[in-house]
Amino acid sequence: MIRERKVDNRHFIPCLVLSISMLAMGSQAAQAALLDGMMDTVEEALAESLAEKNERLTTGNFYTDSSPNAHGPIGMMGEHTHEAGEVMFSYRLMHMWMHGTRHGTTRITNDEALDLGPYGVVPESMRMMMHMAGFMYGWNDTVTLSVMVPYILKSMNHRNRRHTAKFTTRSEGVGDIQLGSLWRLWAVEAPSLGAHRFHLNLSISVPTGNIQPTDSTPLRPDGQRLPYPMHLGSGTFDFYPGITYGGEKGQVSWGFQAIGTLRAGKNANGFSKGDAYQINIHGAYAIVPHWLSGSVRLSWHDWKKYNGADPDINMRVVQTGVPARLGGQRLDVLGGINVLLPEIMGIENRLAVEGGVPVYQYLDGQLETDSVVTFGWQGLY
Repeated sequence: MIRERKVDNRHFIPCLVLSISMLAMGSQAAQAALLDGMMDTVEEALAESLAEKNERLTTGNFYTDSSPNAHGPIGMMGEHTHEAGEVMFSYRLMHMWMHGTRHGTTRITNDEALDLGPYGVVPESMRMMMHMAGFMYGWNDTVTLSVMVPYILKSMNHRNRRHTAKFTTRSEGVGDIQLGSLWRLWAVEAPSLGAHRFHLNLSISVPTGNIQPTDSTPLRPDGQRLPYPMHLGSGTFDFYPGITYGGEKGQVSWGFQAIGTLRAGKNANGFSKGDAYQINIHGAYAIVPHWLSGSVRLSWHDWKKYNGADPDINMRVVQTGVPARLGGQRLDVLGGINVLLPEIMGIENRLAVEGGVPVYQYLDGQLETDSVVTFGWQGLY
């Protein structure tokens, strides 16, 4: 049966208009950050204050290429911009492990999770692995464009209420492709002031990920529609607005990023994932100048429950099939290492790893996250 595609234009139209207007601005020959000229009064005041210390204020420098911590932790996306004509390729491998069910802030047993429904099946654990290929290009002195292509593998282990059967379901494929743009806002620096850089994040994702994966289960050996956490995409065009700040002084760097997720409406299967936002605060120190740095990051995630439901997902089988239980909050603490390698054929190479655990989770009866680890490579030409 072919269903009519239902689209809720609450977010899609304003997001599309904003994206098109910003891209139209970028098509012109930009020569500076967006707030240049508007910050003249602030810059003059800073320059006068610094002149008393025999220092000069520098504006428009968004990047320190010789620093190992010039980029943010590898687990963050869109945390730095590029000069006009620069090209960067990247690869990330992310692992996330989940085990046990959390209801509110309390971890509950599998039997207690079954009684939330009651349900016939309980998920015991889940593993998600994502390969992410990335490309960034400095379109001009203001705009950096990016493309992120994920390939996702998921597996979830279950058991039934009677303890008579255990089984694993799997899904695999390309996720939602994200098309992004970073807009330089303002950058200043001086020896005593340090460097301070701001840019705008504007991205949109294309619904290329599968939202109706199937796999064999004891109830349907021939294949059953898998519940929402096993999906590979949202099924909607999603908009990701945000802002990023980065600071640097000597061997120390720090930063802040806030990114939202706005869904375009319901997808072809009659539901939409909840809107969400993420806030990152990080600090880094160049342990060995010019090639090795360590970082610490706090990452706050907040996501709302789903709107609507897929009629082919039975809500009475397992709690992962209940849209009202798919909201939550999580605070992660992560540590990382960033290595800046010597240039090879004019290509600057970086290797990085970051891993951490949640220190707070509030869930509505879903699998809780145990740990997150990301490995990555970035090559800048």
